[in-house]
Amino acid sequence: MAVEHKEEVCEACGCLAEVGTIIHEGDDVVVIPVEGDDEADALARQARYIDVAKQACADVKVSSELQKVEGGVVLNTSLQFTCTAEKMIFEMRARSVR
Repeated sequence: MAVEHKEEVCEACGCLAEVGTIIHEGDDVVVIPVEGDDEADALARQARYIDVAKQACADVKVSSELQKVEGGVVLNTSLQFTCTAEKMIFEMRARSVR
């Protein structure tokens, strides 16, 4: 059985992209290093990311690992979505989180 490749050309900019190069099956995890002065600061920043993630997927699974670094801490936060599309929606919305 032959696999059909679908290429889309953006009319606005003339760019060409194969849909499969943008969306990969099973690509549903985002890892975000959340930095803070201390654990409470990092947890407060992490909460903003979790809020945005829950807007994209109410069932997002969150895990994290605290790491002490010079000048503060890093909370390595893993967000697992139920599908790639939800992950992509989160990534676009998360740009506004600081």
